[in-house]
Amino acid sequence: MTTNSIEIKNVSKKYKDFYAVKEASLSIEQGKIYGLVGKNGAGKTTLFKLILGLSNQSEGAISINGSTTKQELLNERAHIGFYIGPNFYDYLNAEQNLEYYRKLKGISDKGEIDRVLKIAGLYGEKKKYKAFSMGMKQRLGIANALLGDPDIIILDEPINGLDPQGILEIRNLLKSLNTEHNKTLIVSSHILSELDLVAHTFGIIDHGVFLKQLNKNEFSQNEQAVLKISTSNNALALEILEKNYAIKTATLDDQYFLASQERLSSEMLSSLLFQGIELNEIVKQSKSLEDYYFELTGGQ
Repeated sequence: MTTNSIEIKNVSKKYKDFYAVKEASLSIEQGKIYGLVGKNGAGKTTLFKLILGLSNQSEGAISINGSTTKQELLNERAHIGFYIGPNFYDYLNAEQNLEYYRKLKGISDKGEIDRVLKIAGLYGEKKKYKAFSMGMKQRLGIANALLGDPDIIILDEPINGLDPQGILEIRNLLKSLNTEHNKTLIVSSHILSELDLVAHTFGIIDHGVFLKQLNKNEFSQNEQAVLKISTSNNALALEILEKNYAIKTATLDDQYFLASQERLSSEMLSSLLFQGIELNEIVKQSKSLEDYYFELTGGQ
């Protein structure tokens, strides 16, 4: 039986006339990795702050492990670890920074610091924080989120700004936290190819609006081949295919667009040629999470 750690129903966060999040509904399954997909400013961080109680929703309801009252949610939130941006002291090393947060969080077990540093791959590191690489800084943030052994971990853009080696290290760490340490992870990123490699469920948010939630199996089963097309007049080609043949399309970049059909019929090709549109390139490719996101958000 599926058990949800967090349920969000019709939650909005409004600042005067602006909705940072509008009528979002999603469920985060216990023991899974949930990937929150969206570009910078889409509302991902605001949603995290609402879950953590760092901001109050204007509308809607949030449930954590079945708890809904103010006091119950306060107790449940004490068992959520999170990393939303770096907040460490440059002149302290990893152990010293975590010692500060251990005391701040009221954790009596001093052995917690060694435990989380070993998990994050920073045990024995003596360099000051200011000398850390970006990957080390991200791993220290994750180690801090693990203090107190919470059941749920929220990570906001943990691979942002990393080089390929750093991305690989964080990817392996996230998988280890989930499979070896039984953590429910909620991870946001605008690097969709990485989320595609680690997450079991995806939630897509754009301009504060929660557009879609689907799990990995649903995405794989419904995955269709798409066509990556380049023509002499993409704007007109898009209009013809959508209007006359009801083919779903999405702009990929200045040179290419995507079409949902596995292949174009001779009639469709003829209609494009009849309008004076030259076909430069047609490539068949599998639809990725990135393609699905572009399709949902209108290619933006």
